[in-house]
Amino acid sequence: MTESDCELSSAVSNALLALYQRQDVSLVAQPIAGVGENAYGQVLLVSWPTESKAKRVVVKMAPKNEARRQHMHVVDYYAREVFMYQNVFHTYRELADDHSAFTVAPELLASGLQAPDEFLIFEDLSQNGFQTNPRSSMPTYDIVVSTLKAVAELHACSFILQQRNQVKFRELVDHVRQDNLFTANIETVTIEFGKAMLRRTRLMLEQDEARDDDTTPMMEVLERCERNLKALTLYCVDGASQSPHAVICHGDFWNNNILYRHETHSDLAVEAKLIDFQMSRFAPPVLDLVHYLFACTEKQLRDEHLPAFLNIYYDTLSRKLGSCDLNADDIYPRTVFDRQLQLFGVFGLIMAAFSLPFFISNANEVVNIDEVSEAIQDLSASATDAPKCRELVEEFDMLNERTLPIFKRRMTDVVRDLLKYDMTPPLYQFDSTRDDDIC
Repeated sequence: MTESDCELSSAVSNALLALYQRQDVSLVAQPIAGVGENAYGQVLLVSWPTESKAKRVVVKMAPKNEARRQHMHVVDYYAREVFMYQNVFHTYRELADDHSAFTVAPELLASGLQAPDEFLIFEDLSQNGFQTNPRSSMPTYDIVVSTLKAVAELHACSFILQQRNQVKFRELVDHVRQDNLFTANIETVTIEFGKAMLRRTRLMLEQDEARDDDTTPMMEVLERCERNLKALTLYCVDGASQSPHAVICHGDFWNNNILYRHETHSDLAVEAKLIDFQMSRFAPPVLDLVHYLFACTEKQLRDEHLPAFLNIYYDTLSRKLGSCDLNADDIYPRTVFDRQLQLFGVFGLIMAAFSLPFFISNANEVVNIDEVSEAIQDLSASATDAPKCRELVEEFDMLNERTLPIFKRRMTDVVRDLLKYDMTPPLYQFDSTRDDDIC
């Protein structure tokens, strides 16, 4: 990361000085997120070397490259995150007089949405012992448990508000009902990227000499998901279809968007905080779960503990509802939860296809997002031309000799679990409407 990457914009500097009522005080900024860690901007830790009482803060600044801003819908993403903090989380905290109802996100101290200088300034949770789990370190049992307890609190607040103040709940939902990623007019190149990853997994299975009884059904799952990928994404993020059993979800629920506090002596994770809400959506609660569990954990851990993980999530949600004199059996019955896992488990495979190439790559293996965005912009005149989009995806392929075996194992493990837990029914309901017909 260059020195210029650590420079604060004048808008951020002015906001920081105003925040602490200072003038002309030196600020020191250092990067938190490296290459491939945050596609939606620069994340910096800012301190005040001459002000001993001033607490450090975390600053997120939007990217400036215009092609990247357009491709990644930066304006919408930053507006969504600010709305979540200023409106949704503010409302959640007021559910209890002591603000104890919602504790799993940092405090937003200041923000600005003037393009192209959008920014958010947060409290620095590392001062309270919270740290990320390194992307190269697979989540362990304690990390997953802390993760699921935190997201259960997030979801529970949505259910509580829905019961206590339906007018306010609907008002908030109206602002996040339009998905920030999966929409009817999603860029063809984005869908073609997901299809390419599904197709690549299927072809590797087809060429695999170590075929077993699961190989053919696994290939069928991958082929059906590829064929109807766009329709499946729209089906999964349609929260209205599952109402009243839908909530305001995190939406981008993966390893890097969760911070952990560890027990001092055992080094086990005991608490989690959630960050990066730029893709929050109104959807079935299980979308966050299957996204995280299938895209971010290993199959061995799921084989050993998946039922326990799901029980921990549901029990935490139930207790949170119970603390507000609400009964989970009435609001979000376990039968509905289990059924949603079957209906929307495929979302875990979809998100694995989109995200695993980035998750498993080192910094020097990740594609330059600015260059990719500029290439996509050059395609704008033929943006719905699937063959040209496929060529672009192939040109910027980042899987290599090191990562390809990891990608194959992780993807095929997800498919095995979809079959194991009977999560494939949605794949059989879209044959009459192919993606080619709706792109």
